[in-house]
Amino acid sequence: MFALDKIYFSPLGKFMDERDSAIKEKLSSVKDTSAGVKQLEDQAAAIMKAARAEISAALNKMKKETQQEVEQKIAEGRKKVEAELQEALASLENQKEETIKSLDSQIAALSDEIVKKVLPASN
Repeated sequence: MFALDKIYFSPLGKFMDERDSAIKEKLSSVKDTSAGVKQLEDQAAAIMKAARAEISAALNKMKKETQQEVEQKIAEGRKKVEAELQEALASLENQKEETIKSLDSQIAALSDEIVKKVLPASN
């Protein structure tokens, strides 16, 4: 029995202890790895959340800037149109006055001509 114990059971027991130790070590390493993976997943989620927030903020900033540019261009366009309208109205007013002066002078000339034709005819 002693011989069987030394030759067969001791090495087998040592092998079983080493195997058990290796399995426990591998399980521990897997648990550590899964904790590491979980931590990496959390970090990745935090990075994605931060990136989404940054992109959203950048988009909002671009929208505001674009809206301001559009409003500024619209205001400039309105000012330009209003200035052109005022200029056109002033031009029309000048043309109206010139037309009235021209008509007044033509009316005066026609009146003088009518008077000349009528007065000599009545003499």
